[in-house]
Amino acid sequence: MNEQSDSQKELNSVLEKICEIAEKSAAGDYIYRGEPELHEAHPYNGTVSSNLYREYLTDIEEENFEIEYVQQEILNEAKKYSDKEDFEILTELQHYGSKTNLIDFTTDYLIALFFACDGSYDKDGRLILQQKSSVESFLERPREPKNRVIAQKSIFVRPPKGYIDPDVVIHIESDLKQPILDHLRKSHNISTETIYNDLHGFMTNRKIHESAYTHFYKGMTCQTRGNSPIEAGVKMRWYDKAIKHYTEAIKMKPDLVEAYNNRGLVYKEKGDLDLAISDYNKAIELDPNHPGTYSNRGNIFRDNEEFSLAFEDFDTAIKIDPEFAGTYINRGLAYADKDDFDNAIEDYNMAIKLEPTNAGVYINRGNAYSDIGDSVRAIKDLNMALTLDPEFVEGYYNRGTFHLERDELDQAIADFNKAIELNFHNAQIYNNRAVAYKNQNKLKKAFEDYNKSIELDPYFAEAYNNRGSVYRDKGDLKRAFQDFTISIELDPDSASVYNNRGLAYDEKGEHENALQDYDKAIELEPESPLIYYNRAKTYFGIEDYDRAIEDLNIAIELNPEYSAAYNNRGLSYLLIEESESAISDFNTLIELKPDDVSAYNTRGLANFALEDYKAAVQDYNMVIKLNPDDASAYHYRGMARLNLEQWKNAKADLIIAKDMGKDIVASFHDRYKSVEDFEDKNDVKLPKDIAAMLTQQ
Repeated sequence: MNEQSDSQKELNSVLEKICEIAEKSAAGDYIYRGEPELHEAHPYNGTVSSNLYREYLTDIEEENFEIEYVQQEILNEAKKYSDKEDFEILTELQHYGSKTNLIDFTTDYLIALFFACDGSYDKDGRLILQQKSSVESFLERPREPKNRVIAQKSIFVRPPKGYIDPDVVIHIESDLKQPILDHLRKSHNISTETIYNDLHGFMTNRKIHESAYTHFYKGMTCQTRGNSPIEAGVKMRWYDKAIKHYTEAIKMKPDLVEAYNNRGLVYKEKGDLDLAISDYNKAIELDPNHPGTYSNRGNIFRDNEEFSLAFEDFDTAIKIDPEFAGTYINRGLAYADKDDFDNAIEDYNMAIKLEPTNAGVYINRGNAYSDIGDSVRAIKDLNMALTLDPEFVEGYYNRGTFHLERDELDQAIADFNKAIELNFHNAQIYNNRAVAYKNQNKLKKAFEDYNKSIELDPYFAEAYNNRGSVYRDKGDLKRAFQDFTISIELDPDSASVYNNRGLAYDEKGEHENALQDYDKAIELEPESPLIYYNRAKTYFGIEDYDRAIEDLNIAIELNPEYSAAYNNRGLSYLLIEESESAISDFNTLIELKPDDVSAYNTRGLANFALEDYKAAVQDYNMVIKLNPDDASAYHYRGMARLNLEQWKNAKADLIIAKDMGKDIVASFHDRYKSVEDFEDKNDVKLPKDIAAMLTQQ
């Protein structure tokens, strides 16, 4: 039978039970009482007794027990503290949990049904229908009823013997208790919150369900410990304990909304998103007006990238409570996930207005500013977060990550150090600090941090990938491949690790394997210009210049300011003798990086190939200006000047190149068979002294 039919069957059973009560109530003028267990306090099974009677029955023989004498003695003592009438004192004593000879009834059988179901969920309860006429002389109503007495439509029976015999008893099966409570909440607004609607009611509810709340608070304690910055394995163990306690609390009190909500939070932290959603659904079913539950469920939908459902929940939460800052934070995060940073910042602004001392919101807004390139506001917000909370470990982590992205390595490491000092020992922070150390070429420290990251989380694929890259940079390809293979096994959908392994294969000379890895990386991340650039380098290395140019075209289309791609495409064009296209790329490269020596150098080669020797000389002038120790630049400028018949300057350049260690004769003969070959091809006649300089001995 499917879930819907089971649910319908359950509802039918509830309605049948309510109809049974209604039908029997129609036969007389009744008052009602619900009891969650079938008490057997009196020798005759089924009687209804006061709590004072049950208190003393076990110690005093029934024939020697006059309950009203005991009641009067209690009243005499109580009158020392109150000038109210006797019955008003008794009802107040009853209200605050003292033992009296009053038995609570209600004029509403649905409220009595709530009490019959609220508690002892593994035991059957009973609903008592008492004809008013049978207890008329014992009935009393308080003149100044408390809020809870009004809500419960209470009426009291004061039996002379301490007990009465019920007129009608309706059996409430244990497996119907929770469905009945759900129905009463949904259809009649009868629930823990409405029945126990004052402070003492709150205390009474806690006392009735003391064991459930004990497990609930133990669960909260375990959850808090799990939320602290501790090692991943320890964190998960605390979360497992929290789930165990919340589950026990729910067994003992199935309508405990907070337990479902909190257990949902823990399931989310463990990555069990379906279980988390199930708990939030149940919490919302029990209390559809709790904004936090909608906000929490919206976060799950956000994690699943079900943004329409996420925004629906966030909007509902804000409608219920427009001053709940947490929802604006969560909705801001959802907007940020969709790259809608303007709306994200607007929500963060609202959250800060509502909670101006919430350091976490400044972190989130700072991240949004960083994503739109507003580094000034980003760092201002990150600094503000740490001003508000100087021990906000995640604040240091986030600011360190921000500095890392901006290549501000010393600041990044300082922030990561502070977070670790404050006991923020998670795998990601060691991984990020390792990246900073690697970029500083402090490889020993980088390895230590990658090792620590993997120790804390042996399933952290990114750390293996990054450590493998360091091994590759050191030339230890064997260990690099080991790490890349583990990373792929842990996360087969990571484009980065295929890209990095492709680089390693390239360095090993296994170009086909490299191309296969780049193909897979592009399949996983088709918008990454870096991967196309790297695959183009492999094609370039195997002299497939056409495919290299195709990949570089895509890389440049994806990133029009990708200077290295222009450089390599220019070189490819140069090698297939499309010098004008090469010149165009080198021109763009120089616009992007006007101080890039290699750009002028390669453009000089292109101009040389186009026989534009004057332009070539200008390019080598810039090379020499930027790097006066470049012997090749003097050599090529000298050769260009030979073609321009600038003999004096050409000779000077060649002498400088030779003095700097350049073998000008060998370089000359790499291009020309002899001086005569040069003269024929370039239609010039070299001076004898220069010809002698370039003649092989």
